[in-house]
Amino acid sequence: MRRLLIILATFLALAIVSSAQQLDSAKRVLLDEKLAEYTAAIERAGVAVQKEECDFLIGSSTDSLVRQYIALNLYDHYVTSQVMGAEAVAIHIFDTWFLSGKVSMGDDMEMLTARVHADFNRQSQIGMPAPALTMYTMEGDAVDLFVPGSVVKDGKRHSVLFFYDTDCSKCKVESILLSHLLEDEDYPIDFYAIYTGDDQEEWRKYVSERFALMTSRMKITHLWDPTMHSDFQRKYGILQTPRMYLIRPDGVIKGRGLDTYALALMLNEIFAHPDLSYGNPQMEPFFDELLSMKYADADGQPTEYGVMASADYLAVSQLHAGDTTMCRQMLGDFLYYLAPRTGQVMKEGTKYLIDEYILGRSDIWTSADDTLKIIGFAEILDDLLSKSLPGSRIADLKVPGEYLTKAKTQSKVKNLRKLKGELNIVIFHTNGCNICAAEIEAARTHVSAGKNVFLVNVDEILASDPALASRVFEKFDLSTLPYIIITDKKGYILSRYVTLQ
Repeated sequence: MRRLLIILATFLALAIVSSAQQLDSAKRVLLDEKLAEYTAAIERAGVAVQKEECDFLIGSSTDSLVRQYIALNLYDHYVTSQVMGAEAVAIHIFDTWFLSGKVSMGDDMEMLTARVHADFNRQSQIGMPAPALTMYTMEGDAVDLFVPGSVVKDGKRHSVLFFYDTDCSKCKVESILLSHLLEDEDYPIDFYAIYTGDDQEEWRKYVSERFALMTSRMKITHLWDPTMHSDFQRKYGILQTPRMYLIRPDGVIKGRGLDTYALALMLNEIFAHPDLSYGNPQMEPFFDELLSMKYADADGQPTEYGVMASADYLAVSQLHAGDTTMCRQMLGDFLYYLAPRTGQVMKEGTKYLIDEYILGRSDIWTSADDTLKIIGFAEILDDLLSKSLPGSRIADLKVPGEYLTKAKTQSKVKNLRKLKGELNIVIFHTNGCNICAAEIEAARTHVSAGKNVFLVNVDEILASDPALASRVFEKFDLSTLPYIIITDKKGYILSRYVTLQ
């Protein structure tokens, strides 16, 4: 139905076109609009449908001038289209209507240009077998590519062909972008960087400067054919550089005319990260053992540095092996292991893990599943862990509480930044919390040792001054109580999430 409506609209335009030898400008504009509407409507229908629709529209016109105008309009649209695979429609229109003589192109030079375009692109369309090539390495060794019957190796390797020239400024930019992508992602592919020139010294210099890649899964091969015996220009349409193709493991062309961004989209879809689940309880003994081995204290208890070293170990060992999936699994499980644990060691270690290997590594966490299960969770934790960081000054807030000094105990409103002790212990606690009570009891021994202690009852602040409570929750991570901070005499935070027992 949509096709019929569009055809009707188009031919309403055709009906008012004069059959004289020249179409006036107003009518050409109207016809162009209708044809643009037509091509836009069938853009996502696939190449086969687009070929059929173009044939139908061109062939439906009985007036030779109008038929020529439509054929030229459609040919120009598809030959200049940025949509991958559109060249196939342009070649079909040329072969069917212009090369056959059914429609005149009107200009010998345009006809020659169209013939060259068709000849240089007809062998390398999407869905066609990649044309076979024999190219050569810098050492002169022959390399056969896509020879029929020998293209499938292990059934998993895709190939990328990147044709470039050392004198091409656009090639230089694309080479830099490609190098970053391929080295960062290290896809399990065969990458063929093909130099289209004939200056070996320039080629050698270009490779050393722009393709010195460190990868473990990707295999890169540098090739050329200075004699042009392989006919690579005609087979792959190398009328200009850069030119890039993606070839399936079965030797069929999957992508053509790609830039780095388009290649990344296709490869990321092919090698999409599997959805993983995190927080497996069976991993807890492994992490317990890891933390007891990595810089534990004299009693075998984890240290803050040990948690950080464990995160480094989990990330680096897997990334070095080129296994980003296992890296995600291990780091994700470690995050879920650390998140519910309390105490300075675990909290500060969690902050390090999040900063270094989750929110700081967008190259590892790239899928929507990662965003849902890891990135979103890490952002929530990071928001809490970023409050009142060690080395910063404690919030400039006046709050009510019990102020314990060596001299006496007072109920006072104190500015947390001005507690005046050489060392000050601030304890946020709640009613009915046995752990809170034990920490407060332990704090009294610190008072006798000359430290000042300030006890802040969170329940009382919530009941008496909700606005103040809101500011307190904004400045401190009170998701788990008790929450204990130690400051110096100037209010700088020395440590947090500590225990006094």
